[in-house]
Amino acid sequence: MQVCRAERGNASHFRCPYHGWTYKNTGELVGVPFHADAYGGGDGLPLESVALLTPPKVGIYNGLIFASLNPDAPALEDYLGDLKFYLDFYTRQSPAGPDVRGPQRWRVRCNWKIPAENFCGDTYHTPHTHLSIAEIKMWREHTPGKRKEGVLYFAHIGGGTTYKLPPGSIRERLAYIGYPPEMIEQMVSVWSPGQKKLVGDTGFIVSASTVFPNLSFVHNWPKVTEDGPTVPFISMRIWQPLSAVETEIYSWFLIDRQAPAPFKEASYKSYLMSFGASGMFEQDDVENWTSITSVVSGQLGRQLRLNSRMGLDARGDLLRRPVEWWTGPGEAFQGFGEWNQRNLLRTWCGFMDGDGTPVHGRRT
Repeated sequence: MQVCRAERGNASHFRCPYHGWTYKNTGELVGVPFHADAYGGGDGLPLESVALLTPPKVGIYNGLIFASLNPDAPALEDYLGDLKFYLDFYTRQSPAGPDVRGPQRWRVRCNWKIPAENFCGDTYHTPHTHLSIAEIKMWREHTPGKRKEGVLYFAHIGGGTTYKLPPGSIRERLAYIGYPPEMIEQMVSVWSPGQKKLVGDTGFIVSASTVFPNLSFVHNWPKVTEDGPTVPFISMRIWQPLSAVETEIYSWFLIDRQAPAPFKEASYKSYLMSFGASGMFEQDDVENWTSITSVVSGQLGRQLRLNSRMGLDARGDLLRRPVEWWTGPGEAFQGFGEWNQRNLLRTWCGFMDGDGTPVHGRRT
């Protein structure tokens, strides 16, 4: 039985809703109704002999708690590897760390790997799928030229997309996105020299990303009013598979705890307009994801081989080389291509085959 049913909060004890057994938040059983009558008391059922299960591996990174049921799983920081460099942009904007709101939850008739791939590296769809949003000028960055300038990176166990920023210092570039001065100073104070170099010198900022297998982030900056400035937001989501053709989406809004109150309010509105359950980007994407899942489940879909060769020539060789000037970890390509999607799926195949070896930037 699931004894904790709340999406957020804290409690000192949890009670099973079926028979009323009560556990401390550390897992020990401390209460059994009619203990003597039903079980003969402590002789028949010693409370210390029954407890909630403890996950064999637990790790924490920037306030995010990860648990694994595999006792042989690597330590969290080893598993994340070089991807930690990019995760800090979403989850470490000040020493205080992020505040988390949500989640919003909804179900989509699609396979979970489709959104995981989308967030990992699909910049090719945005100029077309989200054309209407660019046309109403809600999002100034969603043009073919801007997306093609972005760099796709893959490091250790995940990858993501970036936007190229206009010329300027790190402070000017973060202000261009819409961060207020006090937040910019906090970011500059906590980011590593390499992270500051990526934004301030190389001139790129993270957008969407996926940590294998099904944890994704998105960072973007639409306008929340017609004539107003852009307002950045960060969302974290889990693509929870319910079956091969249905996924439950958990979507959280992340905001730095030390952000000014007016910015927090505007950023939350920016998130809801874009990637909340009723967000414009969410609706664009989900309509495609459900259609893909429906079509490939049909008779013809099962007979066809999918083309996942963007960025490769007819012989399977790379159309372009990794960019040598990239200052972040991992392997990076500029322009449109499916390098990240192939890396993500190769990682999935490795775990399914029992190998479980991260790709570490290996390419096809």
